[in-house]
Amino acid sequence: MSVADPASGGQTAAPPADWLALVNRHALAVRLIATTVHDVNNILQVVSGAAEVLALDPSPAAVAKRTTSIVGQSAAATTVLAALTGFVRAETDARDGARPLALATQALAFRQHALRKGRITSGATGDDAMCGMPRQRLQQVLLNLVLNAEHALAGRLDGELRIVVTGGDVVVVTVDDNGPGWGDATASSDAWPPRPGTSPGALGLGLSVSRDLLARVGGTLACEPSPLGGARVTLRVPALGG
Repeated sequence: MSVADPASGGQTAAPPADWLALVNRHALAVRLIATTVHDVNNILQVVSGAAEVLALDPSPAAVAKRTTSIVGQSAAATTVLAALTGFVRAETDARDGARPLALATQALAFRQHALRKGRITSGATGDDAMCGMPRQRLQQVLLNLVLNAEHALAGRLDGELRIVVTGGDVVVVTVDDNGPGWGDATASSDAWPPRPGTSPGALGLGLSVSRDLLARVGGTLACEPSPLGGARVTLRVPALGG
């Protein structure tokens, strides 16, 4: 991707990294909105159904049971909408650290409907470590990698996506899938330049932007074969205060 550069006599130049990161984040938000709305709508249907049953049977036991359901589902809707709002708002946490395990869990929750529809089993496990990377930026990286894996697993009946976090002076996050794996050009690339995306709404910025965001805090991103038989992406980020 390039833009006109007046200073170079009309020649094209690569857009600034910050601009690419912003475009990538907005593209991720667009892709998240549809699934988030679907999940919230499902929650509201449960709430509505519980309220209707409560109206039909106002006995104490039914009231307690349905009230608990309504409160729980309402809290779930609030949580997912707050997470989406936090992701799309302007950055405000540049000096804060982040918990990769919590953000990985949230990234999978954002894509719960799509993963379930694609018959992809997923999970995030490991250490509740704190790393020295702004929360919003790490969330952006993890969403890029989850969406990449989701696309790679499209059409499989046994798709698997696993995220593991290991704490230490350097926090390590591995994202594994059992898809077709990396092509030689992708796995060996030093630059991962932006390239056209191959799924609806994808701009092909995920790897290059993610690597740049990690590099800003002294982190790295590497691609290699996964023990699951597909692709592995390994993030290494200094621990908070490290």
